[in-house]
Amino acid sequence: MPEVRRILPALRDQAAEDSPSPTGDIHVVSNHNRWSRIVFDFKDVSGDAWCELNFQIAWHQEEEARTVHDFASVGIDFLTGDGSSIDFAYVPGLSRTQIDPHSYYIAGPAYYDRSSDHSHSSQVKFNFFIPAPAQHLTVTIRSWRNSHPFTISDLKIHQIVQTRTAVQDQIVPVSRRTWWDLSTTPRWQSYGIVPGHPLVVRGQLINENSESDGALAHVIFRDEKGEELAPPYEGVSSSPAIGTFIDIPIHRQARRFTLELTPPSQAATVELGFQVRRDESLIRLVTPLEVSIGDDLLLEHILGEDNPSPLSFVEEVCDRLRCLPSSETFKMRASLVDQFIDPETLGSLFTFHDGLRAVQHGEAPTIADRTLVLCGLEPWPIPEAIEWTEDPYRSPAWRLEFQSLSWLLDLATRPQLGGYARAADLAISWTQSNPWGQPRDALSTYPLSMAVRAEVFLHLLALGATSKSAKDIKRQQKLFAEIIRYAFALSEIVSQNIFSPSIIQLRTACTLLAISRATRRFPLASYWKSVALTQLRSGFDQLIGHEGSSIEQSLHHRLEIVSIGLLLVHSLKDMLETSEFREHLNARLKDSLKIIVGITDPAGMLPALGDTLRGYHHASWLRRLISNYGRSLLSDPKLTEELSYPTGPRIFVSEGDGIVAFRDYERKPHWSYLCASFGEQRHENGHFNCSSFVYTARGIRWITDPGGSGLHDSGSTRQYLTSSKAHNIAIPDGRDQSSGFGWIEARASLNNANIIRIGTNVYGPGYEHGRTIICLDNLDAIAIFDRFRSSGDSISFDGILHFEENVAVALANPGLALGFRNKSRLRIIPHVMTGQYSGMGIDNGRNDRPGSLQGFVSHPLGGLQPANVLTYKFSGSGDVCGGMILTINEHGLRRIMDLMAEQKVRELLT
Repeated sequence: MPEVRRILPALRDQAAEDSPSPTGDIHVVSNHNRWSRIVFDFKDVSGDAWCELNFQIAWHQEEEARTVHDFASVGIDFLTGDGSSIDFAYVPGLSRTQIDPHSYYIAGPAYYDRSSDHSHSSQVKFNFFIPAPAQHLTVTIRSWRNSHPFTISDLKIHQIVQTRTAVQDQIVPVSRRTWWDLSTTPRWQSYGIVPGHPLVVRGQLINENSESDGALAHVIFRDEKGEELAPPYEGVSSSPAIGTFIDIPIHRQARRFTLELTPPSQAATVELGFQVRRDESLIRLVTPLEVSIGDDLLLEHILGEDNPSPLSFVEEVCDRLRCLPSSETFKMRASLVDQFIDPETLGSLFTFHDGLRAVQHGEAPTIADRTLVLCGLEPWPIPEAIEWTEDPYRSPAWRLEFQSLSWLLDLATRPQLGGYARAADLAISWTQSNPWGQPRDALSTYPLSMAVRAEVFLHLLALGATSKSAKDIKRQQKLFAEIIRYAFALSEIVSQNIFSPSIIQLRTACTLLAISRATRRFPLASYWKSVALTQLRSGFDQLIGHEGSSIEQSLHHRLEIVSIGLLLVHSLKDMLETSEFREHLNARLKDSLKIIVGITDPAGMLPALGDTLRGYHHASWLRRLISNYGRSLLSDPKLTEELSYPTGPRIFVSEGDGIVAFRDYERKPHWSYLCASFGEQRHENGHFNCSSFVYTARGIRWITDPGGSGLHDSGSTRQYLTSSKAHNIAIPDGRDQSSGFGWIEARASLNNANIIRIGTNVYGPGYEHGRTIICLDNLDAIAIFDRFRSSGDSISFDGILHFEENVAVALANPGLALGFRNKSRLRIIPHVMTGQYSGMGIDNGRNDRPGSLQGFVSHPLGGLQPANVLTYKFSGSGDVCGGMILTINEHGLRRIMDLMAEQKVRELLT
């Protein structure tokens, strides 16, 4: 075992009511939610390394918030050596939050071991990554939803600086992936200007020199024709050698800055070029930058009781922009918004979410015989009057789809059901029933629901844009005004990096781009377009690495990201200024597609590792996507090879992505497949499934992953589906997995079998863990072995195997379990290498307490359904290695046992 550093904190700050305990080491946190807190400093931590934060929590015996997942919050702030805070957009193991830079939520008492019911206390351990150049941490433990005070004691950090492989070195800098290394050559960023209003740009510089001259930002304003406007510019310096610039001195290791630019009267865009003064300077610019257009045009400052309707909102905006009605509008006494509606521009409308739905599902209708068909549920009769609180199936997924209004586009094409007029009237009914900030259904405010709904409004606007009917004109005015209000909201979400990096950020930015291109006459359209494009570049760079690897754990969401990317590239083909971005993005999307195609199973499905939505056929999705938007990528021979889906035994490995897949396929139904995931585990929306796997033998899906989705599941269901217990992994000494990652320690091929050993750090510095997977070339038999080492006197681990819901499992004797599916049978046999085998058990639908759920897989429509889970145990003294052999026939078992006798295999295992 390598040496583990133990770092103790210094108590820095306390809220007044949170007085220290007389015992000194015990600290009380009251129940004044969010504002009761204790703050600690940790000095001299190692950067670009994982750590484990460890403490004891004790709660009141009458605590009421026992089953919440966010009982308390641990906030983390990363500091340089001189105490300057660093703005990381992404830190593995933590979530971006508002009150603290990054947070981890502590679950309520019901999620701990049963013994805690008597002691009213438990140990909390979780891992997170410390990105360089951080050297110190501030840890804030806050009250969140606790009803009574709780105490914290024995707080410490354990850390080990591991020797990393070349692939791991590529993974480490993800937190800094989008940062700009500044040189004496400027790096440029362009933004649209709102006439008469400032552009505010906020960012941070990181200085790695002991001394620095700082950085500077070149400023160039241009008019609508792209011609440079002559200086001077207000608040901007100028020199013959440099041109127009703003000096940004930096005297510490990190400096936050704000540039408030006042544009000249003729300005349409501004270009900012960041650089250093000397080649020796080591300064980096943290991106993405945050931008806004001044307080006067913030959504919260425009919304008010005197402008509750969309039209009154736009009138207030126009008043602040000093927009005068056009002469034609004035003569016709038309609405102020009419001058901004351009039928010609709307005629070439391109939106993203209808395109995404089309490649995902094909042309599957949502309207059938006056009924609404959403999420695969039973048809729902569409009433004449809709209340917008409907929830006929108690399904969050159905509510999200219903509230997004995506189905109105199908309704608009059905004249017999009222067509465009009925669809537009329902859209307007929705806006009138949901005043801003007062939703009838809270799920309608989810950013993705807002993004889809805004695009629906755009399509309805385009459908009626050429109509001269007085009723249609009124509809157009209301729809356009609501689109503008949505654009304000989406631009603030996107420009402030609230959901960065995530698929939410990408999809909301795409909608903002679509709105900006469809409303070109509106004064903010240029600004919205620049914000969307800037954030899309940064967002894709954060989510997809240069070799196609991704920090997105869910393979389903990864395919969605690639799909959005190809739709984006297609939509930008007529924008010459985006050519470099398109080429840059296309290269990453192509490499990511190779990985996705390579791990798709012979039935056309991606393995259900991480969040997985049911009801999709991924191969069909891929065919539609490439046929419509990815034909240019087919010139790549490696992608073409993967798409040809070669027959016979095959192994696909992407270490940067943390995934390995084995298959045996002969274009017949009886194919076999195994896929294991060991990539980086993010805490936020991620599953703790490092080294988990799925297994299919001769066409029968035996071992599955419970799947689930953050869109459909919540509470204890969501907690279970993301937890270690819901995956096919091993748990040492009751220690669930935390954030971390895996890497390939060794690979071998022997006697027509493949062997791969995966090392992980997800159990914290106190354990060394490796999982070895042995697969025959035809996958008739496999073996899964785990090896744990610790510094303690004894160690044991529990292995878990989740079966498909239609598989029966029985214990034949202490050394044999059997799986049954129709006439097929799977034998599961324990095998010990070091230590002792300690037995097996089966769980099905156990739900006695939130923290002990076991024996479930996700239901296609949300929630859980019972399924069999086999658990097995091995124990030893400081070192234990054992596992399970899974085989469908005797010949496969003999081959595996012969392999186990080979010295080379035994060395790999132990």
